[in-house]
Amino acid sequence: MKNNLPWTEKYTPKTLAALKGNKEALYKLKQLVLEKRPTFIHGPIGCGKTSSILALASDLGYEVIEINASDVRNKDGIQQIVGNSLQQQSLFHKGKIILVDEVDGISGNKDRGGVPTLVKLITEAKQPIIFTANDPWNSKFSTLRKKTQLVEFTAIDNQEVANYLQEICKKEGVTCAEGILKTIARRTAGDLRAAINDLQQLGDGKKEITTEDLETLSDREREQDIQAALRLIFKSKRAQDVLQAFDRVNINLDEALLWLDENLPQEYKRKDLVKGYRALSKADVFKGRIRRWQHWRFLVYMNALMTAGIALAKEEKTPGFVQYKRTSRILKMWMAKQRRAKKKALAEKMGEGLHGSTRRITQEILPYVRVMLRHNKKETFGLDKEEIMWLLK
Repeated sequence: MKNNLPWTEKYTPKTLAALKGNKEALYKLKQLVLEKRPTFIHGPIGCGKTSSILALASDLGYEVIEINASDVRNKDGIQQIVGNSLQQQSLFHKGKIILVDEVDGISGNKDRGGVPTLVKLITEAKQPIIFTANDPWNSKFSTLRKKTQLVEFTAIDNQEVANYLQEICKKEGVTCAEGILKTIARRTAGDLRAAINDLQQLGDGKKEITTEDLETLSDREREQDIQAALRLIFKSKRAQDVLQAFDRVNINLDEALLWLDENLPQEYKRKDLVKGYRALSKADVFKGRIRRWQHWRFLVYMNALMTAGIALAKEEKTPGFVQYKRTSRILKMWMAKQRRAKKKALAEKMGEGLHGSTRRITQEILPYVRVMLRHNKKETFGLDKEEIMWLLK
């Protein structure tokens, strides 16, 4: 029977020795846990913060009580869940680690009392407690930093990422050239989790990954943005918090709708899922009216349904972290269509000066223009800077 687990779960390191990078940080983390000293791990996305804690617990025979800070943001929630866990001994393990993951999710004013409560609990803790965050230097964490030992994790070296991807390819029976693996590693900038997700997108169910397959990968920074926007919508229950979720994401609402469509079932179940898709379907109706009648004023309704409409569709938010995925079929078709439309627009622009057909310029001229642009930075062929950058990607 085929294993349908995400590769990030399937190949999560089970021991500290299997983890990639940050060897000094891992040694320090182990000592702090054994001494039951409160610890604050920080570092970029995908560098192994959470995985290291789970692997360490496995090595020591400890139980991990994992709590996502975005799920217990206020004083009462933190006191009830975190406070009780800190006072109780583990029944079936040698010890216990309390992991408060992603404390960035506590926003400060809106979650008044959250951070001070965590600080107070540290002083009463009988078990090792570990916090994780991407950025610990936010002013709201000033007191928390003073009460904990900081452990910095850094982005994993690109070569180490590529080597680990090669190990996964061998286990999955997928052939992939080293240069392609290095490209995936470089694009993800040390984010091993993202690199594994990209590898699975390219190689799942296939025997070989080719250079052409890389074109289906979107820009890494943009995906991180859409991940944050989706998490805000799916985890929030206040309309005013999510209405601008897509404002800072470098994609349009058509593509955002596809992301929501793919990931709704991962977060919502039963009645919540029905309500979520009802809001999304209404957004799609407005999208059709915009396309058919050019009523661009409907964009505000489309955005409201895709953000606040979906956020308010749930009774309770699903606890825990979810790695959202790109739609495997529709989004690829949409992106391919966008690339063809862009090529056509460039060919039409160049055709005015070259006096050739759009089809001929697309097929016979643009490939050579791309090569010449790479070797001659001064020549523009009548294209502006943005068009040249797109052509050279």
